[in-house]
Amino acid sequence: MPIFPPGDIVRDLSLVLDSAAAFYSILIGAVLLRQWHVRQFRQIVDIRLAWATFFLGMVANRSAFIFSDFYLTTEPLNTDFTKFGYIGLILALCAFFFAVEAILPYDTRHAFFIAGLFHILLTIIFPRSLLEVVAASIATVTLVGVMLFLNYTMRNTAGDLKSSIKRIVAAFLLGFIGFLLASDPVYINFGIGPYLIGEAFLVIGITGFGIGLIYTPTLDELDWQKQLVELYLIQEGGLLVYHHEFTENAEIDQVLTAAGISGVQSLFQEITRSDTGLNIVSVGEFAILFAHSLTFTSVLIARQPYAVILAKLNEFTADFETMFGLIIQNFEGTLKEFSSANELVEAIFGSHHSGSSSNR
Repeated sequence: MPIFPPGDIVRDLSLVLDSAAAFYSILIGAVLLRQWHVRQFRQIVDIRLAWATFFLGMVANRSAFIFSDFYLTTEPLNTDFTKFGYIGLILALCAFFFAVEAILPYDTRHAFFIAGLFHILLTIIFPRSLLEVVAASIATVTLVGVMLFLNYTMRNTAGDLKSSIKRIVAAFLLGFIGFLLASDPVYINFGIGPYLIGEAFLVIGITGFGIGLIYTPTLDELDWQKQLVELYLIQEGGLLVYHHEFTENAEIDQVLTAAGISGVQSLFQEITRSDTGLNIVSVGEFAILFAHSLTFTSVLIARQPYAVILAKLNEFTADFETMFGLIIQNFEGTLKEFSSANELVEAIFGSHHSGSSSNR
């Protein structure tokens, strides 16, 4: 980071932008930490806690750089605070990587977390002249890790959440570009103009990124696959066509269960005088989600009634109707005709558990 002389208007502008980055980081980090704390079931491996830690690390980074750039301009304090800024941010990144690698389905073997610890060691032992190398390296690791997370999020979300993630990605990329521009090599080779632009991009990116995270309440739906329990496809009249288990359950009579679900739905339709059928029913710790077609009803038992799960169920129902609609209309109990349904389940729900077609 450049060392500015006192009394310079450029210095004051840079100080304002750095302070803004630190202020908004601590504000966003505190809000995300509060959102995590008030949740009924708090977990250490939680995406909101991970992002809160990331923003609090940005506070340490920006604050340390403010001291080293504007106040502690003599050695060894200047180098010490510069290193402290790097270590604060990398420690936050380590916590973020640890949580994200536990959430994502990729077999990374905590490579990003270990890479973060390695960069902390490099920051401690490297001289000041090589800190830019550490910064460029950890920035690359961070870009790859965050983009893996955001890519996974976009592929496994739908509706409003997917739109929010797109805005979050745009804000993150803007902030990342700003972080690269607000660096010593850019200041030395291109002057103060690009450097100040980078600081402005960083402030805008941090703010947009943080607001996007705060006002995306369905961000918790990223674990939607872990909420799936059982899937039933029930023909009109309560006849079970297809059944799939996402988790191992005690042995139950699937046909009797299907008939019972169909009966309950018919009862509520009679009471409410509705022709559309049920959508979501809560029973104890489970939610029962419904999607309807012309020839059958899809019933998904889940632990949480996430919007993304209902969207996936509607997608599955439409595709199943396209593939097997005519067969279901003339269904007489031949199960082989639904053998490819497991592949459809795998494609939409990403399930690796056993599935079965059942009818008696």
